[in-house]
Amino acid sequence: MAHRGASAYAPENTLPSFELAWEMGADAIEGDFQLTVDGHVVCVHDYSIERYTGIDRRVVEMTLSELRALDFGSWKGGEWIGVSIATLEEVLSIVPSGKMLYLEIKSGPEIVPELLKQVAKARIKAEQLVFISFDQAVVTRLKREAPELVVNWLVSLESNDGVISPAPKELLQVLKLTGADGIGVEAIPDISAEFVAAIRGGGWAFHVWTVDQVALARKLAQFGSKSITTNKPDLILRALRRD
Repeated sequence: MAHRGASAYAPENTLPSFELAWEMGADAIEGDFQLTVDGHVVCVHDYSIERYTGIDRRVVEMTLSELRALDFGSWKGGEWIGVSIATLEEVLSIVPSGKMLYLEIKSGPEIVPELLKQVAKARIKAEQLVFISFDQAVVTRLKREAPELVVNWLVSLESNDGVISPAPKELLQVLKLTGADGIGVEAIPDISAEFVAAIRGGGWAFHVWTVDQVALARKLAQFGSKSITTNKPDLILRALRRD
């Protein structure tokens, strides 16, 4: 899965980044989505647009037209001057048949009605979509209002002398509580086959982010990770296809 598109090479979360990921053969793209002040869903990771535009304003306080007037590409390099922020509608429209889109929700539960509206309008199959969020309230609401959709909970992991926290038992409790279909965890090196098996054995899909190291990607694939998110889909695809 291409993290924010082929984001090692093109401006993250933009249409050129996603198109490059498809050209590289990615099975899926991952994008971040937020709600604007006038109710549109746009594809951007940071809550402030300063890193992309040099303007310290929050997405939630801006209209779509204000965001569209700005350059979201040149921060990555001169060849990307003039690249615009993408809307959810635009991203949905460029997912090829047989490929997938993972939508990371950066807003709170208030974004859910507009998300579902846009998905219903799009010419894309439900099985091509996976919604992901760190916010348990977002996961819960999505599964309550659209139980047919796949929704995964995201969580960061920590390791202290090889002991990972949260432990699988704690993670499984949240998965049951929210109704999530799976989990996406930070790909720390100490993840073991036993850790992955504890999640998968409970009936949940296991995913990892963000992996740009070939050895780690190979290990996690062998352990049974359903997806491996990477900034360099070309590198990781080549490595895994040789296995």
